[in-house]
Amino acid sequence: MSSGRLYLSLAIWCALYFATGYLSLYLDDPISRVSLVWFPAGIAVSAFLIVGRPYWLVLFVLLFIVRTLLDVTMRHTLETSLIHSAISLTNDIAIAWCVRRLARPNDRLHAVLIWLLATLLVSAIAALLGCSWLAMRHEIDFRQTVWIWWAANVVGTILITTIVMGLCWKPEPFTPGRWLVGGLLWLLLCASAWYVFHQPIGGPRGQAELFGLACIPVVLMIAIPVLGGNRMGAFSLLCFSAIVIYYSWQWLGPFFIPGLRHGEPLLLAQCYLSGTALLLSFVYIQKRIVADRQQQQRQGPGHGRAAYYLEPESGHLAWDENIDTPLSQQLSGIDRVDQLLALLSAEDREAIQARWQAARHGELPDDIFHFHLTLTPSHRIPLQESKLVALRGPEGMALVGYWDEVSHSKVSIHRHREA
Repeated sequence: MSSGRLYLSLAIWCALYFATGYLSLYLDDPISRVSLVWFPAGIAVSAFLIVGRPYWLVLFVLLFIVRTLLDVTMRHTLETSLIHSAISLTNDIAIAWCVRRLARPNDRLHAVLIWLLATLLVSAIAALLGCSWLAMRHEIDFRQTVWIWWAANVVGTILITTIVMGLCWKPEPFTPGRWLVGGLLWLLLCASAWYVFHQPIGGPRGQAELFGLACIPVVLMIAIPVLGGNRMGAFSLLCFSAIVIYYSWQWLGPFFIPGLRHGEPLLLAQCYLSGTALLLSFVYIQKRIVADRQQQQRQGPGHGRAAYYLEPESGHLAWDENIDTPLSQQLSGIDRVDQLLALLSAEDREAIQARWQAARHGELPDDIFHFHLTLTPSHRIPLQESKLVALRGPEGMALVGYWDEVSHSKVSIHRHREA
């Protein structure tokens, strides 16, 4: 990542953190003075997941400063603000670390489950620490405040991370029909959400009927990424969440049930939105699985595939024995990285070493790398590296890459576009 792009990226994350924090501080519990939903948690977790690990310290310090200034300006004393900022940002970076450290290569479902479990458990620890400090300085209902803190952080993480990661997802090919269908579904979603959630207390619609009608926006929300694409789905979730939270905060809609205390309708709305966000995450995963299978079918049964395990420090290279293809069989005898590099052209050699270096520093590339492997002067194989991940191995950092054989036309087109 160039210095200019890095500085711009950090500035954008700080601006988003401040804007969402400013909004969250208005949605607070007047008794405990804890926000009922903490959107910056999702911004911070997304930032740590997207930004390379070498820049985590810089990002942490910048977000810490933004969080402290925001809290001092709007809420607490400097001492309490520093404590809360440390707890909040440590919570966010811990969630991202769990996902990066425990996720399995090419297993997106496992990564989502790790993200969800880490969010639930780490947020509980942060809530206990933060509320313990509040209890030392103010007279609060400890149990209720812990619950509010935990729920606010969990919902903010699940909701905003789903939106941000969906918007940052690799864009799908543009087709007018897809955008037309997605736009129409988005209009229906906004209209149905507005109709359901602007209903006043004691209105013509009964509570049971409103709960039934609240299922319609969820169905539309799930259909949008399937028919309109992932980015359209993320944008629609953002609009849907804004409508639900706004009207629930105004004491309108199906979640304002007589007898609930202040802020509890908003907590119910948060659970409703979190469930929708999780459904959307699983839709994203299923779509990617289907897309991978379709790509494999287009490539045909004779398609070559291989996966390598590289220890950069020692130069040792191993191949996945569970992948038994003609390509993997031909590469099985290559057990040193210098042997592999000798089979590449100077241009491809430089490019793949740059990818390895970036991956070792936490900048995992999400693009597809096309290159040629020359086994013999008469045997030149066009390949693409579709996935590269970094893992902690017994000898330190290790890299796992996945190769697929492609047609010559795809490689030549790629090279022409890069030129």
